[in-house]
Amino acid sequence: MRELDLTTRFDAALGAVPENLRGGPVGLAVSGGSDSLALLHIAHQWARPRGVKLLVLTVDHRLRPAAAAEAAQVARLAGDLGLAHQTLAWDAPVARQSAARRARHALLAGALKAAGGQLLLTGHTADDQAETVLMRARQGSGWYGLAGMRALSLSPVWPEGAGVWIARPLLGETRADLRTWLAGQGSGWIEDPSNTNPAFERVRIRACLSESPSLARQTLACQQHFSDLRRLEDALLANWLGRYVHIGADGTVIAHLADLPPERAARGLGVLLQCVAGRETPPRSEALLDLAARSLAAPAFRGATLGGVHLRPSRAGLKLAPEPGARQSPPSPAALNARINAFRRLFINSAHDFVADAGKESFLQGLAPIF
Repeated sequence: MRELDLTTRFDAALGAVPENLRGGPVGLAVSGGSDSLALLHIAHQWARPRGVKLLVLTVDHRLRPAAAAEAAQVARLAGDLGLAHQTLAWDAPVARQSAARRARHALLAGALKAAGGQLLLTGHTADDQAETVLMRARQGSGWYGLAGMRALSLSPVWPEGAGVWIARPLLGETRADLRTWLAGQGSGWIEDPSNTNPAFERVRIRACLSESPSLARQTLACQQHFSDLRRLEDALLANWLGRYVHIGADGTVIAHLADLPPERAARGLGVLLQCVAGRETPPRSEALLDLAARSLAAPAFRGATLGGVHLRPSRAGLKLAPEPGARQSPPSPAALNARINAFRRLFINSAHDFVADAGKESFLQGLAPIF
């Protein structure tokens, strides 16, 4: 019964995405594996009656000899469905997962924007979610990180990913269920040998979870509770960004931190630091917590520099500006404003998703409108 309702759940997941993001072609990241091929078929069934244009994108990292043939196979399948397809090749391949991930997202974002799209769909599943949470726990992540991957997020690369959003409509589905559904459609899939290479941490975590289904269920249950809490925190962060953060004509940011609890102040400063410095990620959480504690200790705080940003107190609040002589070029005031607003929109949408999630009976749902 659950398999028969897959397309309905897919439709509901995309219904939570702001409608204006679905304008232009919707991108599909399809590698040829079971998860992404399920995404391809389900998205095609969803888009066809709605007149939504899809653009299928496959990245050839040029790290395996078979990758080019696999991309060609996806191109043929997309063509059989009447869908546009592009193969995106990485010109400077490096055998490192973090580098490959960054290159992949940069290529996907660039191709999607060139086609006039803003929304990229990926085939991440509940299995991927459990793996991500356990990996983050192993790395010492706090509760906010243990809330896992978001159903809707900003592109993780900058500046290539500016304006691109990523939706994960299959995040509630298991890989086993998707493969059963694919088999029912008469479709096979490509097995990437790197998915069984124990040299990668994710592969080792995946093997551990496959040996203990109860661990996967418990991990996802904890992740869901943390996700509920994160949605409330996001609503508060969105409110703070909208009311207490202002951008000057010269690109200087003024933020009022008073009355923020230290952890929220650290999180908010992390967003502002990466935006002001034009970086992809914020500084380490330990450094942010230390900075937040010192910033809140007015009038003792005299200023600091972190993540390529100089912070100093002023009458209006905490003033943030790019560090003079920083290696990275700071964004223009317009780009800075757009990026901060994108974070605020992300946090607002998270809160809206929470309120709209009809299956929840937690007392937190009643608190969401208050925040």
